[in-house]
Amino acid sequence: MTSHAAYSEAIARARADHLGAFISIVDDETAGRIAASAPSADTAVAGMPFAVKDNIDTVLLPTTANTPALAGSIPAADQAAVARLAAAGALLVGKTNLHELAFGITTGAASVPATRNPHDESRSPGGSSGGSAVAVATGVVPFALATDTGGSATIPAAWCGVYGYRPSMGRWPAGGTVPLSATRDTVGVIANSVRLVREVDEIVREPGAAEAAEAAGEMPEPTPATIRIGVPLPESRYLSPLADDVSGKWRSTIETLEAAPGIELVPVETDLLHELDETCGIGIVLYETARDLTAHLAALPHPVTYQEVQDRAAAVDVPGLLAAAAGQREAHEEYAGLMAVRERLRDAWDAVFADNGVDVLLRPTSPITAVPIGDEFTTRAFGGEVPTFGTVIRNTGPGSTAGQPSITLPAGAGSAGLPVGVSLDGRRGGDDAMLAIAAVIDELL
Repeated sequence: MTSHAAYSEAIARARADHLGAFISIVDDETAGRIAASAPSADTAVAGMPFAVKDNIDTVLLPTTANTPALAGSIPAADQAAVARLAAAGALLVGKTNLHELAFGITTGAASVPATRNPHDESRSPGGSSGGSAVAVATGVVPFALATDTGGSATIPAAWCGVYGYRPSMGRWPAGGTVPLSATRDTVGVIANSVRLVREVDEIVREPGAAEAAEAAGEMPEPTPATIRIGVPLPESRYLSPLADDVSGKWRSTIETLEAAPGIELVPVETDLLHELDETCGIGIVLYETARDLTAHLAALPHPVTYQEVQDRAAAVDVPGLLAAAAGQREAHEEYAGLMAVRERLRDAWDAVFADNGVDVLLRPTSPITAVPIGDEFTTRAFGGEVPTFGTVIRNTGPGSTAGQPSITLPAGAGSAGLPVGVSLDGRRGGDDAMLAIAAVIDELL
């Protein structure tokens, strides 16, 4: 199949999508211009269709962040990751659905209806990058750009049975997105293989990333004989409690790795990571959201106010979050204290690797599998009713707050038939080594 035929087929599949993965799709005229102007680049993504989460700027389609006040908002320029992929010959299919303003983990209804999980349409695909995960999981596109503040790329990838990568903070270009938190936001990717994640990363990452990794003491391309994998203690917050289906796949993953020659599993104490993240993580986001989002909205070609976005917010959980963020706008001293705790968290992560001599930390991506659509505030887990957001992001929070790189790998379907993911967290700046190890572990799983 020629690249143009593959592109046309991807557009047709996107238009036929019934799971709510897309907010907008290129029309025939725009698709023709994209195909005609695509460079004949010799890259891994040349001629490959891709999608972009709808809080990442594209000049060919609006950037709405699934919030009513930004309907039809056209940015002045493509986000740098989009521009680099287009220059490498990748072909834009459309913009994917997300939890409104990326401020949640279900991709529930807001300006457009909720996105549905392809493995069980009564359940959420995760979020906030739920549309990107579904677009990849259903084969509409091989990869889609996502954003991640606290698990927004890795959680939906895990719940949909695909691969999701959050780069180290600063590895991929910043700006050109509807922001929540300059400290924690990064663009990332959801893809159908580790190989494609690595190929997209090669194209998108900032110049000098390899030199920065070398300066950080990153290990070379590993072989199985060199891999030491940190595993949280059974009583740690990463592993206790886990839903039964997640627990079952976690045990089978550990058994597989224990039997693999040359791989050493190292028990690691991790509770300090959770303690520090719980002290600072959400507070940093709330302080920065009102300030960062206000500045972004004011700089749009057609400016919008923060209050207008808050007043018109459509998801059931987002107006309250925006109001809470606005209430933290002037909490400068508290914010300084939170950022000091974050530095302690980053030190604690460094100590996990240095003190234990491990190359990566392995953990379940989320303690539970996909929740029913509509469970925005609470859901059933561990034999009772639990808060949805706090439960789902429990395992992604410590790494994302500190700016660690992470990739989730499919670990198979749990007892209820829903996908389970396991994640690797790497050293900051150690993305290349982490991704190479991910390829080895993925082969074993």
